[in-house]
Amino acid sequence: MRVVLDTHILISAFVFPGGTPEMVYRSALEGRITLITSPILLAEFGWVLSEKLEWDPRMVREAVTQVARIDEVVRPTETVKVVAEDPADDRVLEAAVAADAAVIVSGDRHLLRLGTWHSIRIEKAVSFLARPEAVQDDVLPCAT
Repeated sequence: MRVVLDTHILISAFVFPGGTPEMVYRSALEGRITLITSPILLAEFGWVLSEKLEWDPRMVREAVTQVARIDEVVRPTETVKVVAEDPADDRVLEAAVAADAAVIVSGDRHLLRLGTWHSIRIEKAVSFLARPEAVQDDVLPCAT
């Protein structure tokens, strides 16, 4: 399954170990899903770590390099204008379309409000983790 993580989910995966965003990222590390990113999303990830969270530049480079190595990096050719409230969210949509992604995992209310866009489901990390293809049965209990 091809999945795009918005920057907030990716940041949370690195900053808050053990949370649901990290579990989504771990699904990619374990080869259960294919994470998709783009150069502009990688730049935003690095910028947030550096400027907002004030990470050491070496740690920022290592984190961005790891994501670029694990994720499939696509170069969107289509520019979209869907999320008027936060145009930066459009970059997530562009990467998802360019990669023919099945899901965008996000905590962003503007993206979540879309629900589905171009047949791409947009859902929270906890909903995504309820999918059998996202985690092993012994990692999370099945939701009933």
